[in-house]
Amino acid sequence: MNNSHLWLRWFSKLVVLSTLGLIFAGALVKSHAVGLSVPDWPTTYGKHMFSFPFSDMVGGIFYEHLHRLIATTIGMMTIILAVGLRFSNRPTWLKKLGYSALGVVILQGMLGGITVLYFLPPVISIFHGILAQGFLVITVIIGYSLSKEREHRISENPHGIESLLRSAYYLGIAVVIQLFLGALMRHTGSGLAIPDFPTVGGGWLPVFDAAFLDHINEFMFENDLNMVSMSQVWIHYSHRLGAVSVFLVTALFLFKMYKSNETQLLSTGMMLALVVLVQITLGASVIWTVRNPLIASLHVVTGAGYLALVTLTVLRLRPLSS
Repeated sequence: MNNSHLWLRWFSKLVVLSTLGLIFAGALVKSHAVGLSVPDWPTTYGKHMFSFPFSDMVGGIFYEHLHRLIATTIGMMTIILAVGLRFSNRPTWLKKLGYSALGVVILQGMLGGITVLYFLPPVISIFHGILAQGFLVITVIIGYSLSKEREHRISENPHGIESLLRSAYYLGIAVVIQLFLGALMRHTGSGLAIPDFPTVGGGWLPVFDAAFLDHINEFMFENDLNMVSMSQVWIHYSHRLGAVSVFLVTALFLFKMYKSNETQLLSTGMMLALVVLVQITLGASVIWTVRNPLIASLHVVTGAGYLALVTLTVLRLRPLSS
């Protein structure tokens, strides 16, 4: 990489980290249920976003307005990244990826505005959350493509790495599905539709009949929580099954990685194992703490971090392109 463009390498990493921060800020907005604390967009109570007084950022306004400030800042950073790539000596496909990142962040901002103007419609809110994960993946690809590690990689992967790469793809698919189920659960109010863990409605296996639902709603009533429908219970349970699937696919990938003797992936494998265990613990803690906003938000951003880590793993296993 030309020394005049070394800043792009570090700036791309900053964009990745900032995107994780934005996802955490957005999760805090949803976890505190303050998405409409600022009822207008793109202004904030009639004022320009950056001129809104800090002293007025109280209660839910703090979380919602902070989310907007971070999102706008990342939008500006994405413009800088795209322009920097345009005038660098990087391949054409990478420059186009920079334009794609810019297009996605603009669309994401528009979706954020629509969610406010149309009073948080679930479909738009879910798409808004999933698109944030997609933007994160794009930034990880850009960051890795500019990294010193990729620059010094050999042109071909060792023989037999194809099976490991295939397992990494399966893991990525499982994580994306699980993130979608998580977004569906959060934006349909299903986060506590099954209020106990590791049991399910008082037992180890769900029955999904009227008595099962009545038992759950009795708990909800006694603890001053919203009643739930059977569809919400199914959504929640699907998310739990998704967590088991991600854990099993992760374990299979780590086993294959260990068998392949790819020592350069050892640190990545250890991080995958650590993060998936932390994520499962956070998911259980969301139930045990009756959806504590901070824990729920950490659960969301850790899931995004796991997706970023899986994406990085796939990139490290894929054959190099020009």
